[in-house]
Amino acid sequence: MKKPLLLGALVAALGASAALVAAGGAPSATAARATAAAVDCSRTITLGFMGPTTGPAASIGQELRDFSILYAENWNDSGKKPKIDIVQGDTQFDPAQASTIAQQFVSNGNLLGVIGPGGSQEVLAVGRIFQRAGMAFSVASATRKSLTIGKTKVKGLFRIAAPDSVQAKSTTDYMLKRLHVKRVFVLDDQSAYSVPLAEAVSKILAHAGVKVSRSSVAQKQSDFSSVITDIPDGTDLIYLPIQFPAKMELLGQQLKEQGKKITLFASDAGYSPDFKIVGSYFSTFGPDVRTYGPAQKVLASYYRRHGKNAPLTTFGPLAYISGQVMVGAAVRACKDGSADRAEVLREMHKTSLKTSIIGEPVRYTADGDRIGGSFFTFKVTAKGPVTVR
Repeated sequence: MKKPLLLGALVAALGASAALVAAGGAPSATAARATAAAVDCSRTITLGFMGPTTGPAASIGQELRDFSILYAENWNDSGKKPKIDIVQGDTQFDPAQASTIAQQFVSNGNLLGVIGPGGSQEVLAVGRIFQRAGMAFSVASATRKSLTIGKTKVKGLFRIAAPDSVQAKSTTDYMLKRLHVKRVFVLDDQSAYSVPLAEAVSKILAHAGVKVSRSSVAQKQSDFSSVITDIPDGTDLIYLPIQFPAKMELLGQQLKEQGKKITLFASDAGYSPDFKIVGSYFSTFGPDVRTYGPAQKVLASYYRRHGKNAPLTTFGPLAYISGQVMVGAAVRACKDGSADRAEVLREMHKTSLKTSIIGEPVRYTADGDRIGGSFFTFKVTAKGPVTVR
């Protein structure tokens, strides 16, 4: 197995104060000067990747990283010029770590754009830092609706996944029309991703006449016995917009131990080898590309680099597109041999892929949402996830 190229240096995650995260941080004077400076990119284009490659979301984060840099690796292997150099930063799924890495990225005067980070809370932590630096960043899987609208809207964010408003509608449609739910228990994990989605789904279900109960757990919680005890009798579905698949698996196992047979319905993180409760459902932002013809060349390259048993969920293909569009924008900006971050930002807005690894075109709204993004519903079987919608 060929080891993946380590393109650039690994950025150390040093930590940051809670106040810095809450404020979104502020670039240093050096970073501010670097924002407007054009760099020579005739030979090498420097981009950043940031994601949770260790920590509680590492199983997803490593797949995000490997697919995010895959397009750049293949570009370099083909001999195309200029070379793409990727500086990597591990966020550990911690907003404080993400904020520190973002500060380091904007202080790097050669760095023209960023691929990542992963979750919505990480985007909230880095968004203002990148916005002030004029840095475009391409995100695969952050779905919080308010990232592209309202007071928390971030200029420079471009995401592949559709927002939670689309997921909430798709998820509740399936619950109501296919599962015919009457009573649903909704459990969030208190994160910037989980709470808004839980609220949106609860509101739609309640409006449709479904009896909805709500509860909440901390992301580090591992004993769900009290939560399970509080689930009302007659509940026919538990909705879990939780970010850690292993936690959902643990809850499902503890549910069985207490003798309760209730169907689980997860969100994005449900497509994971760590969540395998047979009969469960999940809704996620990408299709199963394993049998999709145009994806096979990319998948072959991925398995060649990382082994035939390397993980493949719906996160990886979206991360590949995220890297592809950022590299494409940077290459176009560097066509005359030099570029600055503003040029890369303009080129990201011009992105227009007729198709992609997920079989859909890629263009963006002025706010950075992918036009036409949708969600897909899967059922977990003994042989793995199967698309049901």
